[in-house]
Amino acid sequence: MTAPTVDELARIPLLHALTPEALRQAASLFTVERFPRGAIVIRDGARVDTFFFVLTGRARFYWRDDEGRQIDIADVPPGGHFADATVGGEPALASLMAVEDLRVAALPMASFERLLLEHPALALAYIKRLIVGFRRRLEASRRFAMDDVYGRIVQVLDAEAQPDDGARVARLTQVEIGRRVGATREMVGRILRDLERGNYVRLDRGRLVVLRALPSRW
Repeated sequence: MTAPTVDELARIPLLHALTPEALRQAASLFTVERFPRGAIVIRDGARVDTFFFVLTGRARFYWRDDEGRQIDIADVPPGGHFADATVGGEPALASLMAVEDLRVAALPMASFERLLLEHPALALAYIKRLIVGFRRRLEASRRFAMDDVYGRIVQVLDAEAQPDDGARVARLTQVEIGRRVGATREMVGRILRDLERGNYVRLDRGRLVVLRALPSRW
């Protein structure tokens, strides 16, 4: 297996806490692993002994029940890291899938823990990132618990829609929205068609164009 270059590791935000010399010394601890799109990288409940940093591609945490229903939790973009919940030997709390061809810098969990002990600045940066991530997940959980399905859809569209030629465009399918909000495709489709009739959105083959501000209640 090959090792990532120091330049690749230097582009990972968390590793900015290491000095250039410390990063060069640590580079030999990493190996590069690849996962094709659709591959399951981590399974819910598994014991994981490796810590991962995403070099290229994107991964997604999700839950899936025995009937095949799926809720998407969060994406891990390039520069991100995963397996935080398994630090200390605990089992994984969710499954993780490569949603694009994925290339990661991997190192044994024991080596990652030693890096944290040897480099206090890295440990502090890691703790701060964990707190930020915890707050975001807590806020998302609060919205999920307090909002109805329509409110959750509005939250997703507001977060995902990007400016595009005078409108805002969310590149999400109804299935993907349903997985994000914990609803069936049929329910999502019914709400979106109602919004389309009200000239709030336009459905356009895998793209959802937000034409004007969505009402807080429907």
